[in-house]
Amino acid sequence: MASLFEGNASEWVGKVFTAEPYPVTSVDIAKFAISLGVRDAIHFDRAAARRLGYPDVVAPLGYYVVVRLSRPHLIDITCLARDGTSDYDMPPSRTTTRMAGETLVEFRRSITAGDRITLRQEITGVEEKQGRSGPLGVVRYEFSYLDAGEEEMIHETYSRLVR
Repeated sequence: MASLFEGNASEWVGKVFTAEPYPVTSVDIAKFAISLGVRDAIHFDRAAARRLGYPDVVAPLGYYVVVRLSRPHLIDITCLARDGTSDYDMPPSRTTTRMAGETLVEFRRSITAGDRITLRQEITGVEEKQGRSGPLGVVRYEFSYLDAGEEEMIHETYSRLVR
């Protein structure tokens, strides 16, 4: 079986990518909460959030994905892969399909307005295996969402599948 990846994909293991800090605003939190249909006052009202011990309005749990998909992917359209995604963080492959795989998230503290989150991403594994419908490539990542003091707020283990 020919490899799905071009070149020596294992050389990508250990590569680290760090994005510029992402500024979290109360307006962005409110937009995200509204898009989810979340109505809890802590997402809109600073006083309500402070009564519960937060410094400002609190982002719903899934907001971390906004950070992961925003800052590192602000690239010129001419730099996109064939499938329309950015591929700066993927070993080159002969595949045409990419999918999200398993995700495991550990929340260490809530995201609040005023945070400046630095995303650190490391490729922790590249492998090929036989799936039910043919060969499958798996790229594994560890994401650390760091606050301004470089404390980890959120830790995410994520895999991307290629076919």
